Amino acid sequence: MRRLHHWLAAGIIWGVLLLTGFGQSLPDWLAKNGVPKPPDFGVRDESGFFNRNTGAIKRISDPLRKLEAEHGFKIYLMVEPVLIATNANELAAQLQQYWVPEGDGLVVVFETDNRSLGFGRDVDGPPDENAAAGSVPTHETATILMRAREATDPNLSPEAYIESLMMNLADGFNNYFEKRAAPIPATRALRLGALVVGALALLALGAIIIGALIRLPSMAARKTYRFPIVDRPERLGAPCGGGNVTVRKFGPGSGT
Repeated sequence: MRRLHHWLAAGIIWGVLLLTGFGQSLPDWLAKNGVPKPPDFGVRDESGFFNRNTGAIKRISDPLRKLEAEHGFKIYLMVEPVLIATNANELAAQLQQYWVPEGDGLVVVFETDNRSLGFGRDVDGPPDENAAAGSVPTHETATILMRAREATDPNLSPEAYIESLMMNLADGFNNYFEKRAAPIPATRALRLGALVVGALALLALGAIIIGALIRLPSMAARKTYRFPIVDRPERLGAPCGGGNVTVRKFGPGSGT
């Protein structure tokens, strides 16, 4: 009965998409299997992947629901045994458009057959003033994903690995929102003020040094002085001669 309800729901969604003209643009996997609705508790595990790990779904979903309730950011995990005509990355990106159209969330797809992970996230850039409150800039999301994967031991069993990864993701986004909401510490504001004052002082000192260098004689432009042209007749071989000329004789017979 549950499977029948699932197929009926998928058929209804598929029919609505066809009537609205979007059926032709659906990717192959979604066209074949229908567009599933976002999981109510953050985890979609139709194959029973976590059945052997008692309580894993609850341990994963609790921090995910808390993250959404406190910060408006949604994280969905979809577990599939085998993906045909698509892969984890493509399916995550496709589900991101249907499950988190406002960009205020993240879709994680895990293919258990080959332990392949896919992340769907908003790649339009940092949120603008009209974006949802839970939106996260692209570079921050990439950093959180990288740190979460580095903090997860790859040698764990598949069930434990996914549980640890989702917990690290929830912690990473929660820390980001808490830091974003926290006021700037007073010490940080003082450091910023001191940095601005220091930069202005350096600029003023540089201007003073440049002005002093310009005023140095070696740096100043050399001046050329020329004798003025004087309109006087030549006298005694001097082109500009003039004035009184006296002759003095010395020696024997000079009469001096």
